[in-house]
Amino acid sequence: MTRSLAVAAAAAVVGAGAGISAAASPGDAFGAPANASAVVSSATAADASLTQLLRFGSEEERMARDLYIAFAARYGDETPFSRIATSEQRHLDAMATLLTRYAVADPAAGKTAGTYADATIQTLYDRWLAQGNASLAAAYQVGIALEQRDIADLKTAVTKTTAADVRQVLANLQRASERHLAAFQTAAAGGTVTGPGGGMGPGAKGGGPADGIMGRGMGGGMGARLGATGPDGTCPRLDAAS
Repeated sequence: MTRSLAVAAAAAVVGAGAGISAAASPGDAFGAPANASAVVSSATAADASLTQLLRFGSEEERMARDLYIAFAARYGDETPFSRIATSEQRHLDAMATLLTRYAVADPAAGKTAGTYADATIQTLYDRWLAQGNASLAAAYQVGIALEQRDIADLKTAVTKTTAADVRQVLANLQRASERHLAAFQTAAAGGTVTGPGGGMGPGAKGGGPADGIMGRGMGGGMGARLGATGPDGTCPRLDAAS
């Protein structure tokens, strides 16, 4: 793929909107545990704590997507940014499902890429965008810092709710972020991170858990578990039917 195609692909994701992507229809299903029916909560309005948790989590996933799209457009498809941005869009879709299920207003409503309702997220985006635009090496460090923060926030968030479906999504997002972190660490160290289905070059970190993320479909429930992440930390099979 040429650099121009990479930029076009990144623009297409931005054009899909700040919330749910155009490709994410109500019939889409994302990965979940085999015993998904045991962890699906009934649709109820969220209390103040869960509302804050879901809104912040959605903003954080959207920030990651927006930053990685921006860096993919700047540095081209030889980097892992475009592929991980696609993964982040799927994670954002999963959070959007929870927002809908618990009747929480989507903080992305009316917002363009790079603008956020949460002041902390906006500050992080502005700082990391400026840092990552300085050089490709700096952009990799942004990816590492972002994923490390995301992992820490997810570990905290999962302790603040007893909703089984929310806890499952947060746990899956954490595993995905660990894969993304490994991919950025590999790239920063000079290793080669390839696309879904391929291998990794010297210094790459293989293995890792599946990246099952809950999504739409099945009457508001969760789809069946799909395949593991690609070796670059993406979620190559999350668009497959359950």
